[in-house]
Amino acid sequence: MMKLAKNNEISKTLLNIFAALVIFFLFGYTLTIKSTTSLAAIGCGCPQPCICGCTCTPWITNCGTTACTCQSNHETPITIKHITDEFIQHREWLIKIVWEAHVLPAMMLMTEQLSALAIQQTMIIGSFFDAKQQLETQQLLQSMQAEAHKQYQPSEGMCKFGTTTRSLAAASRNTSFTQAALAARSLQRQLLSGDVVSAGSRRDDSISRLDQLKKTYCNPKDFGNNMSDLCKGTDKKRYNRDIDFSQTIDAAHNLQLDFTKPDATADSEDVFALSSNLYGSTIMPRIPEDKMSKDGAIIDKGALVYMKMRSLIAKRSVAQAAYAAQAAMKAQGEDKVQPYLDAILKEMGIEEQERIAMLGNKPSYDTQMEILTKKLYQTPNFYAELYDKPTNIDRKNVSMQAIDSMQRRDMYNSQQRAEAISAVWLEMALEDLEKLYVNETRPLTANSKPLDLPGLN
Repeated sequence: MMKLAKNNEISKTLLNIFAALVIFFLFGYTLTIKSTTSLAAIGCGCPQPCICGCTCTPWITNCGTTACTCQSNHETPITIKHITDEFIQHREWLIKIVWEAHVLPAMMLMTEQLSALAIQQTMIIGSFFDAKQQLETQQLLQSMQAEAHKQYQPSEGMCKFGTTTRSLAAASRNTSFTQAALAARSLQRQLLSGDVVSAGSRRDDSISRLDQLKKTYCNPKDFGNNMSDLCKGTDKKRYNRDIDFSQTIDAAHNLQLDFTKPDATADSEDVFALSSNLYGSTIMPRIPEDKMSKDGAIIDKGALVYMKMRSLIAKRSVAQAAYAAQAAMKAQGEDKVQPYLDAILKEMGIEEQERIAMLGNKPSYDTQMEILTKKLYQTPNFYAELYDKPTNIDRKNVSMQAIDSMQRRDMYNSQQRAEAISAVWLEMALEDLEKLYVNETRPLTANSKPLDLPGLN
């Protein structure tokens, strides 16, 4: 701005000089006209009589005779030519020297400088606009970066849901497979099929279970300490596990049930032994083939008995399926999630031995779901971490809804099994009444007396 003011002062000075020059030359031109007219009018004096063409000295200031006219006429062309030449010289000097050589270049330089200054000022204004746009863009980018940092950076509490569920699907798959294996083995035992110990006969099943009791589950203190002769070498940790549902299934967190491998484990042996005592302790007798068919013909007596046996086995399988599902949920899962679950329990203040007993090396589906649906919300850090970014709170809410959906699915499956057991129990309770009224309705005719059904009067 100071430079612009200085340039304006220079321009004003040049314009003043140019105006002064113009006024000066116009004033000089006026004086020249007046001097020449005065000399022409006055002429020069001569001694009387005056001869035209003579040289007169001194100057005559008052000449009114005709003798001086000739002198004026003689000087007039010379004066006019002189004035014309002076005007031409003055014009050439004014145009070429003053205007073209001095004023015009100065004004051109001034115009160039003013144009340069105007362009420079425009550039300065443009720079201000560019700076404004740049600052606004930086502010927008920074605000968007802060918003992205706020919305897309998951918190530690949010990561807990992801890490604790990373092996849940694998554990759920192992649960389904274990349930199917337990149910299939129980069915084979009832049908005396396959390579199970009951394949020979009902007696073989009882003898094998008695032998297992003596070697594995017998407690010498049972029956008033009268089992010491029968129980020899049994492990205290496995006393009565073949009949103790609470210790074998309910209180256990993780059972080493892996039927993808040929080697049997202590937990799998305990589960099978408990199942044998709970469902079908006395299995069905073996019916020889010749009692059911002969020469390709069906023997009604033997075949009908066998069909009744299968009906009873089917009813038992419904209850055994619930037992298999309960045991399968405690089957071991994958080992990848164990460190993360152990960190959560450690954060809650649980001792190491208790953590090992609860988790083991491969936490089961039931253990993982217990932590996700119960233990995770028993730590104060969970509620402290709710003071978090709103987006992370929404993420946690969605994660909890997903876990709630999985838990509701498990409850739904459990209710289905309970309904199936109730339906079978109701069918068995009504079986005798059904036979009674079916037998009574067979001999009825159109003229028979109506039957009195219970609950309809």
